Amino acid sequence: MGAGLPKIPGEFHKIPEAKVAIIGARWHSDCIEAMIDRAHKELLAIDVKPENITVHRVPGSLEIPFAARVLFEADPELDTVIAFGVVLEGITSHDESVLFTVVNGLSEITRQFGKPIINEVIGVKSIEDAHKRSGDNNQNKGVEAVYAASELLHWWRGVAPKKSSSPPGAGRT
Repeated sequence: MGAGLPKIPGEFHKIPEAKVAIIGARWHSDCIEAMIDRAHKELLAIDVKPENITVHRVPGSLEIPFAARVLFEADPELDTVIAFGVVLEGITSHDESVLFTVVNGLSEITRQFGKPIINEVIGVKSIEDAHKRSGDNNQNKGVEAVYAASELLHWWRGVAPKKSSSPPGAGRT
């Protein structure tokens, strides 16, 4: 695991007008649900309105890019997607192809819609590794995801052209 976040959760940027969709794969659901729950809690702590947070579940990590595309198409006001999945290393290379496909798919959706996707689809050697990344502490990937979303959306607000496009959450009530 990493050395920790550059900021503690109480120092995350507030993004009160942001609209956030969370997508979670159903494989290893105990870990995924812990990440989703923590992300939801941290989003509320940075003043994202409960009605601006949606949670969606898909069969597995491979389905996450499709779900992200559908969500951006269905809601042009959506600012970002946070994606959670656990891909367990196996005896074949299937885990590598799943992770590669997910990363490429999410990158393509980001390019297509010009909106950020926070990718917390993690590859792990054991389920114990996934539990370490979904525990009740600041190593939970839900915390990391919200940190990335708050930093990126805050930054985007500062650099987005005022005339041609609205930064995330701008002008919404």
